[in-house]
Amino acid sequence: MNKNIRRAMLAGLGALTLTEQLSKKILVELVKRGAVSEKDAKNMINGVIKEAVKTKKKIEVRAEAEVRKMIKNLDLATMTDLRDLESKLKKKGRK
Repeated sequence: MNKNIRRAMLAGLGALTLTEQLSKKILVELVKRGAVSEKDAKNMINGVIKEAVKTKKKIEVRAEAEVRKMIKNLDLATMTDLRDLESKLKKKGRK
């Protein structure tokens, strides 16, 4: 896998983890201070996590598209190509 794609994927996972951890810490502190109710804090954390998961998925989709583009540009065979070739070879062997 391309280093840049791998880095992007790892960054996405890292961002997701950090976002969750930091948001929990901040909201716990706000609950302690009485600035936010515990219920509101939980809702906010869930919202932040939901957005982080969406962002992670977007990164994964982009990374996959980039890998596919690289495979195409490098003219590498895909699993579909190999299966098609295998099928053709089996048909030829039967004739």
